[in-house]
This record gives sequence, C-alpha cells and structure tokens, in this order.
Amino acid sequence: MSNRGHLVNRGGPRSFCPPNSSSQNIDMSPPHIAYFVSSHGFGHAARSAAVMEAIHDQRPGTRFALFTGVPKWFFEDSMTASFDHLPGHTDVGLVQSTPMEEDLSATIRELSDFLPLRPEAVDKAADTVSRLGCSLVVSDISPLGIAVASSLGLPCVLVENFTWDWIYGAYLSVEPRFSAFIDELHSLYSTVHLRIQARPFCQPVSGALSVPPISRPIRQSRSEILARLQLPERSPFVLLTMGGFPASFEFLDRLHRYSDLHFVIPGGADSFIRQQNLILLPHRTSFQHADLVAAASLVVGKLGYSTLAEVYQAATPYLFMQRRRFPESPALARFAERNLVCGELTEDEFEAANWPEQRRDLQAVRSPKAPEVNGSQEAAGLILSLLP
Repeated sequence: MSNRGHLVNRGGPRSFCPPNSSSQNIDMSPPHIAYFVSSHGFGHAARSAAVMEAIHDQRPGTRFALFTGVPKWFFEDSMTASFDHLPGHTDVGLVQSTPMEEDLSATIRELSDFLPLRPEAVDKAADTVSRLGCSLVVSDISPLGIAVASSLGLPCVLVENFTWDWIYGAYLSVEPRFSAFIDELHSLYSTVHLRIQARPFCQPVSGALSVPPISRPIRQSRSEILARLQLPERSPFVLLTMGGFPASFEFLDRLHRYSDLHFVIPGGADSFIRQQNLILLPHRTSFQHADLVAAASLVVGKLGYSTLAEVYQAATPYLFMQRRRFPESPALARFAERNLVCGELTEDEFEAANWPEQRRDLQAVRSPKAPEVNGSQEAAGLILSLLP
C-alpha cells in the first residue's frame, strides 16, 4: 500500500463508500470537484452547500464528489447541483456532550484514532477522487481532503473561518494532550494552494483571501413561509435554533404565556406538530433554515457561524448564547454586535424564557440594510479561477 508522501500512521477515518463501483456509470463530464466537509454540526455543511451552489450557478454542469459524515439529505435539501455522496469521517472536530458543551476527553480519544492519518485511508479516498475524474479539491477544514489533494498533486482550496489546529491550541491550558495533534494539522493546512477566509474569521492568515459571510441563499418569501407554517399573513414568529445539534428544551411550556407570538422550533419533534403557539418541526424538515431565519421576527439560540451568516443576510434581530469555552464565539459575538440588531443571553436566561419580552425593544432599533453580496459568490469565483 503506497504512502504517497504523507505523515500517516495509526488510526484513521472510516472508509468511504463509492456511489457505484462501475466506472461506466459515472458522469465524467468536467469540471468535477471533490469537496471534503467537516461534520462538526451542520454549519460547515451549510457553508459548503452555499459555495457549491454558487459554483454551479457560475459554471453550470459542475459536479461534486462530496466526502463527509453529514447525511446526504442535508445537501439534497440545500442544493440543486449534482453530487455523489461519499459518507465517511473527514475530521474529528470537537465531540459535543450538549449543544453548548464540549467533551474534551472524548475528543482526545477520537483524535488518537484519526491522527496521524493512516496511509490506507488517504489512498482509498484518493483513489475515489481519481476514479471520479476530479480536478480540484476543496476542504471546509477537513485535514483528510488536504492530504488527498497533496497525494494526487491536485490544487486544493481551504474554506474556513477557523481551523482545528487553532481551536485545539485554545484548549491547551486545560487539555495539554491537544499538543500532539496541532503540528500535523497546521502543517496540512499550510500546504493548500488557496485559502479563503469567510468573515467573521478568527485568525488572519498571511496570503489568505477574505470574503463576506457565506450563507445559503433565501429561496422563499416570508408570505410563502407563513403559509407553509399555517400562520396568518404578517403573523410574527420567533425561531429557536441550536445550529443542528439535538437539544431538549425544558422551558417550552413557559412560552404559551406569549399568546401574541408563535415559536418555531426545528428539531423539536419527529414530525410537524402544533401545540398552541408552538410549531415543532422535525430534524429533517422541508423548510430551509435560511428561509426560516429571513421570515422570523426574531432568532434566538446558540451562536454559530451558519446561523450568524443567515441572520446577517436577512437582517433579522438575534438573541444569542455564546458557548462558554469555544474559542470561535468571541469573534462571532463581536461581528454580531457591530453588524446586527442583537443581544446576548446567558444559558440561565435562555432557560428562564423571559427573553420574548425583549422582542419589541430589539425591533425598535433600526435594522441594518441587508448585504447585497453573499460571500458564497465571491468564494465560488475564486475556486473556479483554479480550473481551466
């Protein structure tokens, strides 16, 4: 088994499953891009889907080989571009014990199985990329994708607002075992041909190009969303969101006292359920999150990149909770405070469910103008510049 020149050893990702072992059934029409996406929550997947859709808009017919642990349905619901879904483990990220808390010990255990990358894992993914005829690799912070691009001699683009070496470095004071993984990750990230930093990013990198916040585009009007939610025209609603992580809300009964408001909660039930002024949606819902954000009168929940980018795109008021230890949170909060009508909640304040009373105060503040440019379009143009 060849090593293809990588620092690889024990552990490694689970193998990828090609969509069809017969090459005669594969669409070889150029261009074909391999896209490796972190499965830490849905934020990286949402950003990647937005960029892939923008690439498809600018160069119709582009196909994608999508390597990720994020389920296929997420991309089917987010994109019109054609793609092959190659399920597998492209990075570790941080293991979450709750939507707001990381399990550092469990993260170390998983990293010990993943890094250094095993040669057979890199080779297997590289063989699939080669067989599909991909001429470019894009990584949304997946180290495996960068290793694969290097092994094949393909140009590689990194799209990020942080990288895992930077994240792990912030935890060294409480978990020094992260030091064993930082150097290899930093080395891999430094080999890419093009580094795109999506604002708000955490650490400026020399030579990187920056683009505005990246979000999936708004597809449906507020009137269309209200009709699908079975709400009257101009009916205000609050969107509760934890960024794709499962959450158990213990305070929902307290929201019944706000009879002038409806509350829409993705992931709140296994099917579409109405409970007085609550609308619970399944984890996989036909509603695109960016559309719900744009239609809402207020968004409340965990501060994360994709939700922040969608709120920024729609200029919707935002009450957010920072993850206490996660080093990305301060950069996102600073951006929100400078560019949005927003406020911050503690977890205790969130659970107390008195925050609907702040809605009118937030709405009294003049909302900023929605941005004219989505960073996905700029990122797509930069990526396509590396293709013939």
